[in-house]
Amino acid sequence: MRVAVLLAVIFGVVTAACAQADPPSNTREEVMAVSRAFDDAQRRQSAEDIERFLADDFRIIYSSGRVGDRAAFVSGFTSETMVITELFVEEPFHIDLGADAAVVGGIGVIRGTESGAPFEERFRFADTFAKRDGRWLAVYIQVTPFTQPAPAQE
Repeated sequence: MRVAVLLAVIFGVVTAACAQADPPSNTREEVMAVSRAFDDAQRRQSAEDIERFLADDFRIIYSSGRVGDRAAFVSGFTSETMVITELFVEEPFHIDLGADAAVVGGIGVIRGTESGAPFEERFRFADTFAKRDGRWLAVYIQVTPFTQPAPAQE
């Protein structure tokens, strides 16, 4: 009997150790696909689709340092005076934060018109995603603008 109990305990410990050694469900490909779909929703300026990717407690730190919430983020991308013609990411990266979190970022480029005037914005960004109820949601975004380079010295 003692041998059976000992074997059961050892089997339980080995099983738990193997479960912890399994790779996290947060595969790079899975999170990057969600990030690309989130970017596409922004490019299409679809409020409904953008909201699907945002956690209820979502926060963004804009390049000005201002803090925004879910509603501010959605309204910023769905303004009637803004038309986005291009939105893409250069130098994308992924940082695994465990089974239920990851940071995805890069250099964001947005082109379009605002009240008829053309614009282009380039910035570094980091989107933090968390897996909640089986879905990857953006919980936090940090945006850092590029500064203009100093003129070359001759």
